[in-house]
Amino acid sequence: MKISFGNLLRNLLGYRMSHERLPDIIRLPNVRGYEARCNDIVYCRPWNPPVDGTQSVCVFFGGDVQDFAEHMLSHRDNKHHARWSLENTAKILQNGFVDSHILVVRPARMEYRTFSCYDNFVPCVNCGVPEHVPLHYSLVHLQRIVSNVAELIRDMPDEEFEEAAKAARNGLELVGNNAQEESPERASARTLLNLNDSEVILAGFSKGCVVLNQFLYEFHYYNENTSPSDPAIISRIREMYWLDGGHSGGKNTWVTSSDLLGNLARLGIKVFVHVSPYQIDDDRRPWIRKEEKRFAETLGKLGAMTKRTAHFDGIPASIENHFEILRIFKNDVD
Repeated sequence: MKISFGNLLRNLLGYRMSHERLPDIIRLPNVRGYEARCNDIVYCRPWNPPVDGTQSVCVFFGGDVQDFAEHMLSHRDNKHHARWSLENTAKILQNGFVDSHILVVRPARMEYRTFSCYDNFVPCVNCGVPEHVPLHYSLVHLQRIVSNVAELIRDMPDEEFEEAAKAARNGLELVGNNAQEESPERASARTLLNLNDSEVILAGFSKGCVVLNQFLYEFHYYNENTSPSDPAIISRIREMYWLDGGHSGGKNTWVTSSDLLGNLARLGIKVFVHVSPYQIDDDRRPWIRKEEKRFAETLGKLGAMTKRTAHFDGIPASIENHFEILRIFKNDVD
């Protein structure tokens, strides 16, 4: 088979461009944060980068079951929810936060290959149940993760870069996501990526909300113990999304302390709460409904910029609708 010089040149240029531009989606293993803590990250570039050059990053913490696609598909039960893999969720977020870089954080470990344990952000016990503390350096860890993601993408050798991007694309294909990638001509050069001054959006889903809760403890700590070394990322956080928060512990699903919530209100961060019957109508865990109600009402009384949305009212609770919040929550915000 003959290959024309023109086609060969176009192929070479296309290969070169694909390696010089930000990836549509890529897996970044063992991204270093605070001290020896590391987390795997799934990154997506902005679908519609702002023309004024402003940067924002959406950092997402998923729930139990959510993992790389191949891990979910190899599990007897979790394979039924593989459409909500970390890769697929990253693409959903890319379509919702079109002008933001997307960072989906994989938990430090998955207990029994099912329960998300975010030990690097909050101390955890059985099945990832949090034990919140005033300071776990979770905001420092977050700040360094965001910075180091950009550094890795900028400096990664071409061969390693292609393997990491291929792993993410394969994860999408395993669960039937064949979405077309944005043209690489529209993507920025990866060597120019710098997220150190970017505005930050934080989103937690289900178990992932324990990380957002720990951030509230640390907002309060730094407010009470100010120093020049306070994480600069705090002032860059503009929005936080609690998406159907829940875990298997018997309390502290939602933060209810007026002191902690008062610090959140003073920071001027916009708060979005999305709930479904799966969590707040579960009669086996009545504290979730009570705590969530107090969380939302207290923030309102404190003058926080907050919006609460209840989804699937009048519909029996189901895990399917619980996950469906990931697909629909941004539509409500907009």
